[in-house]
Amino acid sequence: MTQSDWIIRPATAADKSAVLALINTIQPHIPWSAEQYDWQLARGPAGPARMLVVECDDFLVSLYVGTRKHLWVNGEIRPGIMVQDVLTHPSYRGKGMLNALATSFLSKMRERNECGYTFPNKLSENSFRRSGWSELMPVPALECDVTPQEEVTDFAIEVSAFDSSIDAIWPDAGIPVGVMRSAAFLNWRYERPGNVYRKYVISNVGFFVLKSYDRGAQKVMHICDLVLHERARGLCKSILTSVKALAAQSEANLLTCWVPLGHPYRHVFEDVGFARDIKNDRFIFTTGPANLLPALTNASHWHLSQGDSDVY
Repeated sequence: MTQSDWIIRPATAADKSAVLALINTIQPHIPWSAEQYDWQLARGPAGPARMLVVECDDFLVSLYVGTRKHLWVNGEIRPGIMVQDVLTHPSYRGKGMLNALATSFLSKMRERNECGYTFPNKLSENSFRRSGWSELMPVPALECDVTPQEEVTDFAIEVSAFDSSIDAIWPDAGIPVGVMRSAAFLNWRYERPGNVYRKYVISNVGFFVLKSYDRGAQKVMHICDLVLHERARGLCKSILTSVKALAAQSEANLLTCWVPLGHPYRHVFEDVGFARDIKNDRFIFTTGPANLLPALTNASHWHLSQGDSDVY
């Protein structure tokens, strides 16, 4: 089979059932529902996802998805794309489809001066190296054993949703690069179908989000997001101590998070007992216009959490 036997085209709304069928054929252990599709690919606050597909033998057999993001780069909001759901049907692998999709997608991003980031799986990792993305860092996964803690402090208020007061925190957080954490983004991200999140506001100077889940025999609490106004960074240790107490109350025996090396909170996480998860061997890649690459390729500039991914 050669490329003349198949075509690349943008996906349309009419492809929804076929896209779901392809995803659920490839990953039946984590199936998507129509609700999941609508939340993740149609309702994002920066606009609907951009999707390319390969059509062959009257079927969709390969998929390349980029969800749109408002990316904060050195004080400016830039159009951003997170590439995810890079999939090819097992019967059609090894025919150059993924490479053709990657080349076409990246070319369009460059035409539009878009910034991008991605967390590929091990099967597609080298595709990003070959197609011109920059390897940013290993996934900055940290973990900490949970032991009985002091009582939870009362400066953090649990909320059902974030209001517009949250919008003032991210621009003054002193973080050079990351997806902008507005109320619209946070409320969308932490309404993922089938998941339960606990959202907290810290006196108009910060917020954090937690999620509990089982990992085999382990009960895990994950810190999905934590952002503080720059003037409030001194609260970070108290917040993490409080989160450890919440984890103990929830009977979790492991606390996890993502915090890049060089991030202004990283040393605080290490001070309270977090250490690198050596089992995680995934990498993060980035790309963007030439004038922004010095910022985009500096791992210490980024705020990256599980809130930036399409999982958890």
